[in-house]
Amino acid sequence: MVRSLYSGVTGMKGHQTRLDVIGNNIANVNTMGFKSSSTTFRDVYYQSLRGASAGNGTRGGVNSSMVGYGSKVSSVDVNMTQSISSTTGNPWDVSIGGEGFFQVQDSEGNIFYTRSGKFGYDSMGYLVDSNGYYVLGTQAQGNKVVGQKPGSSRIQMQIPALNPTQASYTMSLNNIQYTLTASNTTTDGNVAVTFLSDNLPAGVPAQATVTSTGITVKLNKTFTFKSMDELNTYVNDAIVAGNNNKQHPGGTFNLTTSPVVTFPAEGLTGAQICDTPGTNLSGEVTMQRDPNNTDHGTTTNNLQTWGFSFANPPTGSQFSGGGTCDAKGFEVSYADGMWTVKLTIGGKEYNAQVSGGELSSGKIRLRANGATTSTEDYITMVCPNERQLIRMSTEYAKLNQDKNQQEQFPPEADGYTFAEDATLGTLGMPNVGEYSITNAQKSDNLGLGGNVFTMQNGTEGGPQTLADISGFKINANGVIEATHNGNLLELGRIDLATFDNPSGLEQVGNTYFANTGNTGSMRIVESGTGGSGALASSTLEMSNVDLSQEFADVITTQRGYQANARMITVSDTLLEELINLKR
Repeated sequence: MVRSLYSGVTGMKGHQTRLDVIGNNIANVNTMGFKSSSTTFRDVYYQSLRGASAGNGTRGGVNSSMVGYGSKVSSVDVNMTQSISSTTGNPWDVSIGGEGFFQVQDSEGNIFYTRSGKFGYDSMGYLVDSNGYYVLGTQAQGNKVVGQKPGSSRIQMQIPALNPTQASYTMSLNNIQYTLTASNTTTDGNVAVTFLSDNLPAGVPAQATVTSTGITVKLNKTFTFKSMDELNTYVNDAIVAGNNNKQHPGGTFNLTTSPVVTFPAEGLTGAQICDTPGTNLSGEVTMQRDPNNTDHGTTTNNLQTWGFSFANPPTGSQFSGGGTCDAKGFEVSYADGMWTVKLTIGGKEYNAQVSGGELSSGKIRLRANGATTSTEDYITMVCPNERQLIRMSTEYAKLNQDKNQQEQFPPEADGYTFAEDATLGTLGMPNVGEYSITNAQKSDNLGLGGNVFTMQNGTEGGPQTLADISGFKINANGVIEATHNGNLLELGRIDLATFDNPSGLEQVGNTYFANTGNTGSMRIVESGTGGSGALASSTLEMSNVDLSQEFADVITTQRGYQANARMITVSDTLLEELINLKR
């Protein structure tokens, strides 16, 4: 009876312990990175009532007879299986998609391991968790960390000092880059500058209105500026005058161009500098009758009659030709199924090689000899279609009374065909006099008027903090990246710890685990390597507690506890009956 009484007591104690474990699991069902535990029992020692004996020739063997003394808790094991992750939207929250543990260090230098990646940073730039423990990994060197070995050092995220820069702004007008730059390396140069033209008093080149956020410069419409340097001088004089005769805090302002704009010899007026850039002037072909061709004295033969003209706009933005061309400077030839149109003007050759179909499509570009297809140095022309070229060649043959050419180019243009390998040779234009080609001329207007130069990035530089970061992220390999002043920086790397036996880790609270003698070898690895999982930013690993399993265990634990309690009650009743025997 005494044995059964104490067996019930041990059973109640064991089930109470199991209920404690279940209660802790349920309490941490929403604890990020929590790992649930389970309880196992084993029986205690036994009292032998009869020993076992082997059988012999006259008697069989006898088994031992033993009575046990109850149960006790064998172990409380941690379930290290990975749980699902929840999205938080916080880029400093990190979960591990596989094996491994984050490393954290307390103020006394003790290192713990956790699956909870609720991170942030302190005032010193150290990466810390929600308890203020330092997160360990690899410190960046020169804002680079890739290539360094995994480590267990504190990660202090440092932003390099910002170099002093001048405020500037660049805009493109008529294929020219205009850049306005302030001389001082301060934020005072970050202002909006606008150029306008106006009817100012005679002899006044420019006037300026200066506010804390902007500068409006008015150029005299009729005043002539001889160069860009002179324009900058008058503009800065006007800014000083508009700023109560003091230099602007941003310093002087300098306007430059790429490619360099050279003012014409007569200079540019304020109106030309500010007015909208003008379109190119149309080119033309003018041809006079050759007085030597008396047989055709009434024939003009203007090339435009044959369909040659300049398209609009007639030239590219980098066109550098122009001048007079004689009859030998314009040629059309045919070979191997392709027409070549060539124009030599001012000693520079422009050409295009097109098929008959391309001739009929309208505009073609004669590019500078040797230039690539992307060049802007070209002349845009409209040429006759293939049939017209054949007719023109025939007429040319008649004028020169060239029987061979007349046979090669019969007069019946309609329905005329020629073999694919026909060689038409070079067709010099009819020598009926000189003709001049007036090519497109680009406008001298700069078009600055009304455009706002929004000056920016001017700063005196100096030390920077994490508060100056415009964006950061934690990559799958643990590298912490940040965008600062347009540059991508590596601030550090979160490295992971892996163990041969992670279940051998000891729970110490705050979702931390401590290393023990039963964890086996520990390795520090870069996340995603060495059997560890990759990191996922803006997520946290949830608790792996299974509520359905826990509640089922609650029921069985409660029944086990009740049964052991009843055993104590029954044992007590038997003792009571024993005592009552003396009555």
